[in-house]
Amino acid sequence: MRCHTCGKLSLSLICRVCRSLYLQPQPHIRKLKSGLEVISFYSYDELEPLLLTKHLPHGWAIYRILAIEAFKRVAKVTHPIFAIPVDDNASDGYSHTALLARGLQRYGYQPLYNSLRAKNSVSYAGKPLAFRLKNPRDFHYTGAKNIDAVLVDDIVTTGLTLQEAHRVLMRHGVNVLGAFVLADVDRK
Repeated sequence: MRCHTCGKLSLSLICRVCRSLYLQPQPHIRKLKSGLEVISFYSYDELEPLLLTKHLPHGWAIYRILAIEAFKRVAKVTHPIFAIPVDDNASDGYSHTALLARGLQRYGYQPLYNSLRAKNSVSYAGKPLAFRLKNPRDFHYTGAKNIDAVLVDDIVTTGLTLQEAHRVLMRHGVNVLGAFVLADVDRK
């Protein structure tokens, strides 16, 4: 096969050279209006072609590599902290947020799958803030209460989705410590 980034022959969809050149995470904290701290590992501009593969047949393999590379900078946890993927519905054959939550397992986080689902599945891609405000996700939480957790998503743009998820989890007794995302659109 060929490296998705440079096109050279490789045993992986992203070769070692490209991983070392382009996938060195630089964690950055963005505090949303709600107070939620979001740790991103890359700027959206750095990863856009790779992030857009989530809708392609090989997207799951790219996202698995991104999770491995990004989360290298995450410290191991010593007490139970759950990783809650934001709306981990399996579309295109897999859930990219569930795959990211699974990537946190090696650092002691416990994925809590199928627990935070959006009743409104409208796509926000390319939509303005006004559209996002008029069409909230309307999350429903069915997971454990009185736990410590982090939210997991692939991209943060306006932060509205993460803030809405945060509010829903707090109403259910979940102590949200922050959020992990691969990329932040506002980060330059």
